[in-house]
Amino acid sequence: MRLLKRFVQKGGTVNQAPHMQICAHTDDDLYFMTPDLAQAVRAGVPVVSVYLTTGEADGINLSFSDPARETAEPDYPGYTAARQHGIRAAYAAMCTGSRRADWKRGTLRVREGVTAEINTLDDGRVTLIFLNLRTCVAMPDDKILHLWNRRIEELGTLRPTGSPIPARSDGKALTREGVVGTLIDLLEKYAPAVVRVMNPDPERTRYDAASGSISYCDNTDHTAAAFFALAALREYERTHEQYEQTDPARRLPAVESYQGYCNKLRPDNLSAQAAAEKFHYLAVYGGEDGHECQKAPGECGDRPLGNRAYNRYYGQSTTYRWQPSTSWLQPLADGRLTAFAVLGGRPMAWTQEQPGSETWSGPRPLGQWSGDEDSRCLPRLDAVRDQAGRIHVLAMRSRVGSGPEEQQRDIMHLAQEGGDGDSGNGNRNGFGQWADVGNPYGTAPGGAAKRRGLGMPVAAVTGSGRITFMLRNFGGGLSARTTTADDADGGWGPWEDLHGGLLEGAAAVTLRRGTVEVYATNNNGMMRWYQSTPDGAFERDYGTLLARPSGPVTLVEQADGGLLMFSRQPGTGWILANRQRGADGTWNPQPEIVDSNPGYGPLAHAVLPGGDLALVQRTDNGDLAISRQPLDGRPTSSEWTPLGGGPFAHAPSVAVDAEGRLVIATLGAGARLHTLTLDVSAEITAPEPDDWRVH
Repeated sequence: MRLLKRFVQKGGTVNQAPHMQICAHTDDDLYFMTPDLAQAVRAGVPVVSVYLTTGEADGINLSFSDPARETAEPDYPGYTAARQHGIRAAYAAMCTGSRRADWKRGTLRVREGVTAEINTLDDGRVTLIFLNLRTCVAMPDDKILHLWNRRIEELGTLRPTGSPIPARSDGKALTREGVVGTLIDLLEKYAPAVVRVMNPDPERTRYDAASGSISYCDNTDHTAAAFFALAALREYERTHEQYEQTDPARRLPAVESYQGYCNKLRPDNLSAQAAAEKFHYLAVYGGEDGHECQKAPGECGDRPLGNRAYNRYYGQSTTYRWQPSTSWLQPLADGRLTAFAVLGGRPMAWTQEQPGSETWSGPRPLGQWSGDEDSRCLPRLDAVRDQAGRIHVLAMRSRVGSGPEEQQRDIMHLAQEGGDGDSGNGNRNGFGQWADVGNPYGTAPGGAAKRRGLGMPVAAVTGSGRITFMLRNFGGGLSARTTTADDADGGWGPWEDLHGGLLEGAAAVTLRRGTVEVYATNNNGMMRWYQSTPDGAFERDYGTLLARPSGPVTLVEQADGGLLMFSRQPGTGWILANRQRGADGTWNPQPEIVDSNPGYGPLAHAVLPGGDLALVQRTDNGDLAISRQPLDGRPTSSEWTPLGGGPFAHAPSVAVDAEGRLVIATLGAGARLHTLTLDVSAEITAPEPDDWRVH
């Protein structure tokens, strides 16, 4: 029986699908999903945030520096109510500029007889749903992760002080199936275009090889919330995989996963301005925004957080667990462009109807996905073109479960079958069956933790046309695998360990002489892997002298054969450029400043017909900007043109179309393909909003 009615956004002639955040605690969306979340709210996108737990901790809503804490008695319902008041105040500030707003508070019947609380603002522009599962420190066995792992059968709920939830519902419990079922019902009710979840695979901080014990850098509530969200998404997606036939207006969602406490292990990737906005909302949540709250107990917000948000070091970044790619827009051999994305846990494609056309068809399934029904395709798709002009796509297939044997992560490869005819699966681009390339740790239960530590694959084409890819392994170095046949249609060679340490954000480039270079960041700066000859073994270079960037870099070969590297500076969001001193030369560690206006995320790029480089970035306000950069050794340009186009999910991609124009693509806030076509034969000017096309 359906417990929830389908959501309809009020105020407008066209319904707009919301963005949904599924969190463990009432501050997770502020800490880890902002600025993405704040940009969506500012743009008028309705948002629905679901909080699984109360997060009542020790039940004392006093600052850790308050002497009264030593003698205070726990008040678990009161502290839970204070946290929920804090998140209402933060969203009110995000929407209206003021923490005070008229919220409508009510109840929501969910699975297994449990009553949740639902709060709405501005006729549903913001919806907050509290399931109130307990996480009391005095009850150490009652953890949401234990519920996921089936170590406990059920987890009780807690009625916050002043909640409209009836007193008789206090303490009612949800089972594992009840939590998953409730999230499925909420997905059905709201039909979100984008779903934001926490990190199911946090990084390890300690590993004992003898005992197999592992310590992770994240809160186990975050991990469990991600598992529950992904399990619910898979069931919801499976029910609606034929949405084009049953409900064309309803799109299955794009999904994004965010690092939690692991942010503190990386350089700050937000600018001072973006971080300040995040901490402003956290200050409102913690009652540190200077408002008077003493007359109403609980209206101060989360006092143990208070003014300590900045000192925890994991809010200065917003990091995606599955780093987005910028290679997902590619030209076909016949001149049409095709764009790839993951919707509903499955790879999809849009394609121009004709070369240079503004009309696109799709989304349609990209190839024939392989794997059991419980597996999902993670959001990153990395695409390359081989020497014959055929496109190859690399993806990661993921399956989560309660036991180690159910935790599986595998690399998937899809090759264009040649030509651009119909391959028989309704896809005009000639893509066939996805092939399982496996992972470095197999399928045994003992390798589950190592499989969860894998990074996302980054592909390149070797000098002889083979396909190779690299990804971070459990040890923190790189693992690689390469096809065995020169035409890239053969089998795959053995896994290679390229070594390294504590690496993230690998980027690869194939040089004109046929060799591949790979760059990734570690705690000390940039490491380099390079081939001396085409298809040769990879050698390591620990002495690049390049500073540690805040994320993956962009690599482009210049006219003299040397590389030009674009990166973001930690703490500022500025774009810097470093040059290699000629082909295979040493690096000049002194960067050029390409843009001192802050932004974040990877850069999309394409070489233009005249030989310059188009560089597209995401700015701090969530829009795009473009710059034309020389590749002939002249100084880089600091001129940027705003393009609008935000908010969007993941990262942009760019390509040159059959008419020599530049096409910029994003996955828009409604999980639809957005494109902008620019004439780059003359000076680039800012487009009008209507110049963006939605497909």
